[in-house]
Amino acid sequence: MKTPKLAYVVEDDRITAAITELIAKKNLRCRTVKTFDNGQLAFDQLTATLQAGGDVPDLILLDLNMPLMDGWEFLDALGSLPLTRPVCVFVLTSSIHPDDMAKATHYDQVKGYFSKPLDKPNVARMQGLLQEVGGYQYQAH
Repeated sequence: MKTPKLAYVVEDDRITAAITELIAKKNLRCRTVKTFDNGQLAFDQLTATLQAGGDVPDLILLDLNMPLMDGWEFLDALGSLPLTRPVCVFVLTSSIHPDDMAKATHYDQVKGYFSKPLDKPNVARMQGLLQEVGGYQYQAH
């Protein structure tokens, strides 16, 4: 069964980050999950990984409202990187503003927009989207 090898959780709230990491490991079956307090730290890690020839994440769970580099700035910067394969981004935010939802659709990497906190229906939706975009397999529990 194919599962995501690496996921980034980019979230400034430590409790939400910890819960999201657990969901990524348990429900999305990500083998390794790295958490970052803001977009700048995640972008710096991604850039260093690319320069070293390492593995980029299969999945990024991205908050929008963060210090230093917010989710929008991260998405803009991500689009400028010479990625060797696509990275699936799920926006995970407290914003339910229609403008934010519409803006997210303008980024090719964004495959889903989810409101915090994650609930079972949204986790199931994430699993379905990962199957579509990455060929990952999930079985209902």
